[in-house]
Amino acid sequence: MAGSEAGAGSRGRVARSEDTWLWVAAAVSLGLSLTPWASILLYPFKLFTTWVHECGHAVAAVLVGGQVASITIASDTSGLTHSLVPVGRLSQGFVAAAGYLGAAVVGCLLMAATRVERAAHGVLAAIGTLMLLSLVLWVRNLFGALVVLAWSAALAALARRGGGPAPRFVLGLLAIQVALNSVFDIRVLFLLDGGPSDAATMAQLFLVPAWMWASAWIVMAVVMLGATLWLTRGRGARS
Repeated sequence: MAGSEAGAGSRGRVARSEDTWLWVAAAVSLGLSLTPWASILLYPFKLFTTWVHECGHAVAAVLVGGQVASITIASDTSGLTHSLVPVGRLSQGFVAAAGYLGAAVVGCLLMAATRVERAAHGVLAAIGTLMLLSLVLWVRNLFGALVVLAWSAALAALARRGGGPAPRFVLGLLAIQVALNSVFDIRVLFLLDGGPSDAATMAQLFLVPAWMWASAWIVMAVVMLGATLWLTRGRGARS
C-alpha cells in the first residue's frame, strides 16, 4: 500500500512538472508579447505557424486526391500554397479550411504532447523531420527554404540533447504560439475588404459571407484548444 501511494505521489509530481513547462511557456509568451520588441522576438514563431498553416492546405489537397505544386513563405509571415484540387465544392472547401483549422489542430496536438512524460525529444525530432520533408517536396522559395531549414536544424539539435528543460520548454513555447496564432491570425480575415483569403474562397464556394466563415473558425479553434487543455489536464505522467 505504501509503495502504491509512493508511486501515485511520484506520478503526480511528474504531471505537475510537465504542466509547469506549458505554463512557463505561456507566461514567457505573454511577457514577450507585452514588450516593444514583440514583433521581432516572436517573429520566428509566426513563421513557424505560417509553415503549419500552409502545410495544412497541402496535406488536405493530397488527402482529396490533388497535387501540391509549391509552398511559399514570405518575410511578412504570409504564405501561399499552389495546388491542383479535384473539382467539387466539398474538396475545395476542405482544402481552403485546412489552413486555419489545421493550425488549430496542430496547436492542440502540441499542447497535448507537453502533458506526456518524456515526449519532448521525440516530438521535436518528428517536427524537424517533417519540416525537412516539406522542404524537399513543396517549399519552393528561397526565404521559405531558409526558414524551414533553420527551424529543422534547431529542433533536431534540441531533440538530440540528453536532458535538461530546454526541449520541454521549447515544445511548450511552440504549442502556445501555434495555438494562439491559430486564433489571432483569423482576425486578419475581418480586416480584408474583399481581398483574396481562405474565407473569401469559402464564400465563393458556398455563398456564405466570408466573415461568417472567419467567425466559425475562431469559435472552432477556441473550442478545440479549450477542450484539449481540459481533457489533458493532470495527464503528464502518462508516456
